[in-house]
This record gives sequence, structure tokens and C-alpha cells, in this order.
Amino acid sequence: MIGLNDRWTTLLSTFDIDPYGQVKDKRIEDWKKIISNLPLMNHTKVNLVNGITVQGKWDSKDRKRTEEDLMQLVPWRKGPFTIQDVFIDAEWQSSMKWKRILELDIDLKEKNILDVGSGNGYYGFRMLGKGAEFVICLEPNVTHLTQFLALNHFINSDRIRMVPQRIEEISFSDKCFDLVFSMGVLYHQRNPENHLNLLASHLKEEGQIILETLIAPDEYGQALIPKSTYANMSNVWFIHTRKGLEDLVNDSGLKILQIGSSVKTTPVEQRATKWMPFRSLVDGLDQALDRTVEGLPSPDRVVLVLTKL
Repeated sequence: MIGLNDRWTTLLSTFDIDPYGQVKDKRIEDWKKIISNLPLMNHTKVNLVNGITVQGKWDSKDRKRTEEDLMQLVPWRKGPFTIQDVFIDAEWQSSMKWKRILELDIDLKEKNILDVGSGNGYYGFRMLGKGAEFVICLEPNVTHLTQFLALNHFINSDRIRMVPQRIEEISFSDKCFDLVFSMGVLYHQRNPENHLNLLASHLKEEGQIILETLIAPDEYGQALIPKSTYANMSNVWFIHTRKGLEDLVNDSGLKILQIGSSVKTTPVEQRATKWMPFRSLVDGLDQALDRTVEGLPSPDRVVLVLTKL
């Protein structure tokens, strides 16, 4: 954990014995049994560069047991993952977003990274594949945490950890991260400026924030503000326009170094699968897929690279 100070080291150590910490959830004991039941794999080869794959040796019983156990952790939102011949076909084809991030030529090598709202750790593992020194994932959803624990059972990396807390719950703000990622989080914030301030509070002076978010057409002025739901999502508060993002960033004492092209989210990238058998993107869109069921513009996404003024 090169570059992480004592307070982060102390926080991580509180989850050494129990990765769930003080979280209360009646499912946790069952999840712990699932993790402990996962088989060991011999002669393991891990590839985090071209995707997330783990290859090794096990017998047919191990394969069946692993698939059955991992299926108990649905819904798998981010992925895909390949564990030997078990293919976890998650809702999101997350490699598509990762490719858009890499197109901005962000240097991850030997960097300490904070991934806020990380989900099951897919992007954190991909960061390791690009040479990151250490990754801390903040993810309060314990289903995602359990998926991460199951994945890292096979990947077996000591350079990534997940803390089941929101960034608002971190009681200190030591500036020790080279990169801070926030992907798919901003539009869920009632106070987006405070979110950017919290991200910046953990960033080294010359560090960068990687912000991935929804973006609205310019006609909405500063932001599209859903009256109730957006594409069936009830917790979307603001979808900023480009002008709105620029003003928000400036008001937060930050500046935009790069902004990628906006990309329409389609069912190729996000869809229901066996591993996520619930409502997905198409259920929130009209038949033509160009408007949401609420009559609003369908989702476009954009990646920004920010730094301090």
C-alpha cells in the first residue's frame, strides 16, 4: 500500500477479520458460507488486461459447485467474468465503458486509486491490469461486496480492497490518491457539488478525477431534472448538460482536462441475462429505444477527466 497513510491503513485493517465490518444484513452469514464453499483452483493464471479471466485446473464437480454458488449472488450488474469455464454474463458489458476510459490515455501505472461506488470491483480489477499500484473500492452495497469477495477468491490479489462504506462515511480526507474514479454515481446525488468536493478531498494536488456520468441535451439548460423516475430509475436527481457539467466542475474548484464524446447506451451494452434476470435498459425505454418510458431523452454517457484549479 505504497503512498497510503496510517488512517487508510487503519481503516482497511478493521475489515481484515470480517470484510463486512459492522454491516447488518441477514444474508451475510449465508454469503460467508458461499465464499468459504468456493473451491480452490490449481495452477491459476489470471488475465486482467484483455478482460477478467481466471484459468486453472479443477474437476467437473468444482465447476458445477462454483456456478451454483455464484448464481446465488445475483444480480450481477458489472462484468463479464470468466472463471475457468464459468462465464458470468453480467447485465453491463463493462468492457465497453472501460474502452472509452482508456481512449482518454489516462496513466494508471503505479498509481494509488480510489474507486467510489465501485460495484463488484470490475473496474478496480481492470485498473490492476493496467499497472495500478493499489486500488481501494468504496461500495456500500453488500451484494456487490460479496461478488467482489467471490471473484478475489480466484483472482487472489492483495493490491485491491473493498470497503463497504459511502465516501460520505469516511471520517478523514487525506489527499493520498493519484486518481479518484466516480462512474455512474453523480446523477444519483442530491448535492452533486458536494460529491465532487468529497472526491477532490482525497486527491493529491496533481491528481485527477475520472468522472463518468449521464449527460443531457443542451436544450435542458443546466440539467434535466426528472419529475419522478428516469428510465424507471427512482433515484436520478440531476442529469447535467455539457454546460451544466462545466459550471458544476468550476463551482467545485476543479477544471476539465478532457471530455470524451457522448455515447448512447444501447441494449448491446446493458441488458438482462441469466446472471441479472430482472428489469434492465429496454424496460425503461419506449419501443423505438430513443426516449425513456417517461418521454425523456434516452441515456447518453460521457467521461471527463478533472483536476484541481
